[in-house]
Amino acid sequence: MTLPTPALPGKVIAVIIDDFGHNTRAAKPFIEMPLPVALSFLPGLPHSRELAQEALEKGKTLLLHLPMEPLGYPQTDPGPGAVLTSQERGEILRILEEDLASLPKVVGVNNHMGSKATADKRVMEAVLSLVKEKGLFFIDSRTTAETVAFHLAREMGIPSAQRSIFLDNVSDPEAIDARIEELLDLAEEKGWAIGIGHPYPPTAEAMSRLAQKARERGVNWITLENLIAYADSGNRNIVR
Repeated sequence: MTLPTPALPGKVIAVIIDDFGHNTRAAKPFIEMPLPVALSFLPGLPHSRELAQEALEKGKTLLLHLPMEPLGYPQTDPGPGAVLTSQERGEILRILEEDLASLPKVVGVNNHMGSKATADKRVMEAVLSLVKEKGLFFIDSRTTAETVAFHLAREMGIPSAQRSIFLDNVSDPEAIDARIEELLDLAEEKGWAIGIGHPYPPTAEAMSRLAQKARERGVNWITLENLIAYADSGNRNIVR
């Protein structure tokens, strides 16, 4: 994916909201909010395509939230359209092609679950080869410390970055605000940070607080594409 290289306006953050496709009501606040959230859609769910189309019309950045095998599989099910470590390369490519085709104009991919699959170099090479062929970027959600996804993507020349903070593992306002502070601390320390959240009402309400706190601390909230483009230019090392 060829992106122009922006000059980052000082310390920056970007935010991805995952897991769209289950619930129309939960998605609407994020689609409508006038903030540069990137929205990541699961394939094969009842409302994925229609919500993605609405988000696209609102100018939002769209990602495929690619279901990938977790360590607890099959007791923990990543859902339809999942990439599994038991699959051969051809099947992985077919599944990813179908997942991408199910959504309109995604510009990137990040993993849903995947604590087993993202640690498997063979699996990730297959996934990332198609990501590269399609001209997309890749975000490693870092669901395991053993992940090879981000570093392999960089080795393959794919525009990429990785998650810094999960904003709402505990979905209440106080806990989310604490994670927001951590996100902004990281941005001040390293120059950048990427937060990932989910379509929960407390997370939607917290986005305006994040925007205000970022302004107060002199941290700029930019689009995910701009952060990725800057990272890919080699101007800053986007490594945890």
